[in-house]
Amino acid sequence: MSSIQQLVESIDGHIQELNGEIASLQNARSALTSDGSDRRRSRKSPPRQRARRRTTRTTEVLFADRAERMLADGDGLTTAALATAAGADRDQVLTLLRDLEQAGRVRRTGQRRATRWHAITDEERIRERAAELASRSRRRRTQSTSARAQEDV
Repeated sequence: MSSIQQLVESIDGHIQELNGEIASLQNARSALTSDGSDRRRSRKSPPRQRARRRTTRTTEVLFADRAERMLADGDGLTTAALATAAGADRDQVLTLLRDLEQAGRVRRTGQRRATRWHAITDEERIRERAAELASRSRRRRTQSTSARAQEDV
């Protein structure tokens, strides 16, 4: 059986289910009205405005590696801008960014609406490690100098 024929049969099945549901709802409606009559609007009254359908937007899931690449390409992105560019949900992106921040893979600057997210590059990691080692070295020199001064006393 071809895929088109399967699709047609599937649609026909859905139509039958919906027709059954419509009949069921009409029976329930007539049971609720006092005299069982159909209380539809007369044709003379203006037609009701149709309610607008909410369009469900399909969103993608943003994965960590893609988020990091997008952040590395840009010069700091907001959560909303990153979510829009990725076609993902803002809350999911924010959760992902917070997890990446805890893992030390991204950093943020600013507060509230001014928050920008940045990828942490290898150069930044090297610079931070060098600063940490320099600070330890200075502390050791200071401690050894103060220990010598106490010995002289």
